[in-house]
Parts: sequence; structure tokens; C-alpha cells
Amino acid sequence: MTEASPVMVCAICGGASTVAIDPPRRTFARGADPTDASYSIIALLPDIPLCDEHSEEVRGRKVSVGWCDDLRCRMFGESGAVSACGQPYKELRR
Repeated sequence: MTEASPVMVCAICGGASTVAIDPPRRTFARGADPTDASYSIIALLPDIPLCDEHSEEVRGRKVSVGWCDDLRCRMFGESGAVSACGQPYKELRR
């Protein structure tokens, strides 16, 4: 966890962020055989900016953070909520 930049906004509520947490790596695609890990695409996502309240809720697993990888968005939000482009944020798992 690092201190967030003052211009960053909380990924959940849009308020001022106070911390940034490390995101998990995310596997976007695998080969035809799901048991074969030799082909996969892993994304390294940017830090997740959060306010104090949502930082505690994410750590306590009361709220989960999602990612929209649509080219129009590429941003964090609450898992399951609809992003700006209309796609749902997909849950990030640690």
C-alpha cells in the first residue's frame, strides 16, 4: 500500500483517494486447454486508488474491486457495477 496522489479519486465512490493498494495480476485469456498454463495473457494493472473507508472495506472483503478492460474505460470500480462504457466491472481476485 502506498499513499495515493491527491489528484486521484477513489475507484469505488469517486471521492478523494488517500491510499493506493496493489492490484492482483489478472489472467485474461488461456489457450484451448484450460489445464495448459503455457499460454495465457496476464495483465499487470495500475495501483487501485481508494478512500480510507473503501480501503478498509476492500481489505475486510466487504467490497470487491473490479476492472473494466474495454478500450473505452480501462478503469477500476466496484465489482459487478456498470462501468462508464456499459460493461460490468469484472471482479479482481487475489
